[in-house]
Amino acid sequence: MNILVIAVDTLRWDHLAHNRAKPVKTPNLDRFAERATLFERCIVNSFPTVPHRMDCFTGRVCFPNWDWEQLPKQLPTLTETLRDAGYFTAVVADTTNFISANITRGAHEIHRTLLPPADMPDPKTMPFPVPPEHIRQRGAQRQKHAAEQAHFRRESDWWVAKTMTRAAEWLQDNAKRDKWFLWVDTFEVHELWHTPQYYVDKYDPGYTGLDYDFPNYGYTDIYSETELRHLWAHYAAEVTLTDRWIGHLLDQVDVMGLWDDTMLVVTSDHGMYIGEHNRTGKHTVLGEADPWPLYEEVTHVPMMVWAPGLGAEGKRIAALAQPADLAPTILDAARVAAPPMDGRSWLPLIAGERKRNWDVVYSAKHWGPNARLTICPTWVTATTEQWTAILAQEKHEAELYDIQADPGQRNNLAQRYPDIEPELRKDFARFMRSQGAAEEYIARYE
Repeated sequence: MNILVIAVDTLRWDHLAHNRAKPVKTPNLDRFAERATLFERCIVNSFPTVPHRMDCFTGRVCFPNWDWEQLPKQLPTLTETLRDAGYFTAVVADTTNFISANITRGAHEIHRTLLPPADMPDPKTMPFPVPPEHIRQRGAQRQKHAAEQAHFRRESDWWVAKTMTRAAEWLQDNAKRDKWFLWVDTFEVHELWHTPQYYVDKYDPGYTGLDYDFPNYGYTDIYSETELRHLWAHYAAEVTLTDRWIGHLLDQVDVMGLWDDTMLVVTSDHGMYIGEHNRTGKHTVLGEADPWPLYEEVTHVPMMVWAPGLGAEGKRIAALAQPADLAPTILDAARVAAPPMDGRSWLPLIAGERKRNWDVVYSAKHWGPNARLTICPTWVTATTEQWTAILAQEKHEAELYDIQADPGQRNNLAQRYPDIEPELRKDFARFMRSQGAAEEYIARYE
């Protein structure tokens, strides 16, 4: 069994066309969805980018103890475990921050495709398309990305194109190996939302206003309705561009006939608010002055799994899933013994041998006494099959939503059903204690 994982940064579940929630064109992911098993309720554990990948590579729910930081040496990685079992392991990525955090420890090869040119312009010289105060942290991150991409002329220059092309080449170079694992990771859907203009025109043709292509990581009162739609059009354009180049890699799998002996997973780390809940961005940038809730637009991520031989083409599974389940699922499919992990394999769910793995999934950014990334604290979200709760804490009242009747999470039912959120908060404290979290961290919820 060979294994190929495609991870896409900031890809919202409801922006894949086969989920029919948003009018976005994703023909290649749609055709993969026809083959794969779709986990319809995959909910993020650790947030954001690097902590999420810690969960994926270790099978642990990391946010109770670890922040955006170097992967602790005591946590064995998926790449180490597979390497020790005889797999050849590799990473192809234009997402570099998780590589720098040593999350890919154990990989035989790491191919970085984000390589800014030597003559990259000074970010400070890049023009602002909108007032800088309308961009996250006055545009510093946007200008850096704009400078990195200033040389783009053809679609093949974009990072996702380079990453998927390099991954397709890697398959050609390594397909004859006895067994291999390849993690392909693209940052492309993450802002700056910069694509060839013809992709934007698919979603907002004829727009003539301010060209918003980077969210303010704040509230939506700065935007007009047409400006907010144009911001969304840039995001939708990124999704369609990324889908096109994922299609290039899927075509390589087709041409080489790899489906019969290759497990293939497509997933993402989190979503993004683009007007929902009066916000744009995925988290606050004001630290403890304004922690943000993690609603479904951020926590609900795609998880599509093809595992040959299970006869589950196009199957949809409504049971809760979480990123920490990915590593034990891969090791189960590879018939490799797993080190201690929090996650549980999905193979019994896919085979119909089990109805559910979890009654509740918790989502949060680490906010304990050892927090390192302090600009983006979040409230804790508890997700069950029926409910999502934003857990009460000092300075924040409980929120409770019936996710089946109210998927947009607009009608807070915490007062109508006063027993549900407190019970979930008690369970969260038990979970945190079982993970060895700091008592002063846990005390906020008791």
